[in-house]
Amino acid sequence: MKLTLTQEQTLVEASVRNFLAAEYDFSRRQRSLEAPHACEPGIWRQFAQMGWLGLTVPDSAHGTGAGALEAGLVMRAFGRHLVVEPYAASALLATPLLALHGRPEQCKAWLPELIDGRRRAALGHEETAAPLASSPRITSATRDGDGWRLSGGKQLVPGAAGADLLLVSLQVDGGHRIFLLPPGTPGVRVTPARTADGAWAADLTFEDVRLSATDLLGEDVDATNILHHAVACHLIALCWEASGAMAALLDQTVEYLQQRVQFGQPLAKFQVIQHRLAEMAVECEEATAACELAALRLDVDASEAMALASMAKSKVGRASRYVAQNAVQLHGAMGVTEDLPVASFFRKLTTFAQQGGSTAAHSRAFGAALLQDKGRADSRILGSAEVH
Repeated sequence: MKLTLTQEQTLVEASVRNFLAAEYDFSRRQRSLEAPHACEPGIWRQFAQMGWLGLTVPDSAHGTGAGALEAGLVMRAFGRHLVVEPYAASALLATPLLALHGRPEQCKAWLPELIDGRRRAALGHEETAAPLASSPRITSATRDGDGWRLSGGKQLVPGAAGADLLLVSLQVDGGHRIFLLPPGTPGVRVTPARTADGAWAADLTFEDVRLSATDLLGEDVDATNILHHAVACHLIALCWEASGAMAALLDQTVEYLQQRVQFGQPLAKFQVIQHRLAEMAVECEEATAACELAALRLDVDASEAMALASMAKSKVGRASRYVAQNAVQLHGAMGVTEDLPVASFFRKLTTFAQQGGSTAAHSRAFGAALLQDKGRADSRILGSAEVH
């Protein structure tokens, strides 16, 4: 089955690809890498002018109100161009989380400047002791009179370096809450660090941090389901980005093999090379199909969010590893140099393999979900697998 995009979705994807083709070549990407925290202010403002910083924010909050598929199309284009700005971490995770679940006064104070590009937000959720985004958080908050006291930390939070607002997920009373940490909050230490793909993340350390009741995002209720849906949407968006990077890497590998000549003919004409390229193409198509399925199902049934994210990460993670490794091998020694973009794509996909939980961890989680839900064993076309 081939997915057919609506006219609006086609225009969204075309606008992103045209913009990046004109404004974000590989040399332009290098300038972004050299900018503070790998976020070039001029490019970020252009993202805002294109309406991308409020893409999945509801219309009622002055956003675009797009769904998971539209977000995926944008991220696929970003993956083809190796965009290093923390777009997904800010615009597709922290900002929609604030817009959908923040109190009116919180949204009024932060959303306008987040959507127009004057400020950035990030969600601190990753922890070394929690292998999956759905795993309970270890970092906790305890009630302290009318407020809260925080302890612990977060590791390699994407987009946190240079962010103007930090949202943090914390364990409270056996559930989870999300807190807003404005700039300069006493006791919060932000330690920036480069990731393997050249982007910036940051470790967050909380030393006797005290917050008031107004710093709690939304109401004082368990936010576990809210949190899981947000991080699942983010992980599916990262899978789309990886699928775009895989497609670009395949295109570059084919072009390189058509140019390199051995024994009087291009390498691309050797049968063993053609077989390898065909396998890479199949992996790219299967990864895209997994992303499409996850995005379409997510917009229909939000209760399956984490299972869909694990499914997509399992498939795209394995496919991206195959494509990245074979692309490097088929480029020979050039595949590990900075003279060609292939090494940067390899680092991007290597980083993706660990984002939001490893590929192996998500494969185990999705397998366990399939075993637990016996209904998944039945074909939607053929019916029940039971023998009568």
